[in-house]
Amino acid sequence: MKRIAVLCLLWPLFLWSQSSNQMREKIQIGETTIEFVIQKVELSTSIIFLNLHEDETTSIEALQAFSEMEPLPYFYLNHEQTRRIRFIIKEKTFDIDPNRIFTRRGRRLTLKDGDGGHSWKASRHTKKLAKAILDKIPTDKTVVAVHNNTDLAYSIKSYEPGGDEYQNTKEVYVNSEMDPDDFIYTTEKKFYDAFKSRGINVILQDNQKYVNDGSLSVYCGKRGIPYINIETQKGHFDAQMHLIQVTLEVVNAEK
Repeated sequence: MKRIAVLCLLWPLFLWSQSSNQMREKIQIGETTIEFVIQKVELSTSIIFLNLHEDETTSIEALQAFSEMEPLPYFYLNHEQTRRIRFIIKEKTFDIDPNRIFTRRGRRLTLKDGDGGHSWKASRHTKKLAKAILDKIPTDKTVVAVHNNTDLAYSIKSYEPGGDEYQNTKEVYVNSEMDPDDFIYTTEKKFYDAFKSRGINVILQDNQKYVNDGSLSVYCGKRGIPYINIETQKGHFDAQMHLIQVTLEVVNAEK
């Protein structure tokens, strides 16, 4: 944790240097503009980090902080600092979960869950956003999504027998000494075994019997793209930093 303490002392300098490496791209969804904030890294890396839920701020802060100690390629969405993204088409407002848009079924369901309901035009615009996100993910890299949860609402226990996410689970390892809200989710058996050997809470997705909710993990699992999700409780900054470090070690060891 020494590196984190040093980082806090030099935070204004880090913010200045980080901004020089960032670029911003805009995409029009209906009549609404959504921005991609992209951290550029010139080094050749086998990994790409991303955040899709802008209100999960601890994960974004950890990416920004870690990248000042060790260069990381990442991007995140910038909209209204909310989990769901709202967009307007001809004066009608729709909203979607941007991590539920990577399959046709997922787009239909997340639109139905929103205030505007489902329409084919809204679905086309949602697909446009999904494509824009996927276009920023090279298929030869390991995808690492970073997320935050709230205390006890969703945890690794959700993937145990009887839990809400059990149907998606092929294997699960729980370290009783770790906070259940802090865990790794992956589509790859080799990554699952590596995290388990390090005593990290970890779930292996069932890539055959998963629930098609349109999530990025489902998309990657169907296409054989290596995927890891770093999940921590909101506010668990040190845990998020630690799991980023362990994830880099695991992925680099598998090169």
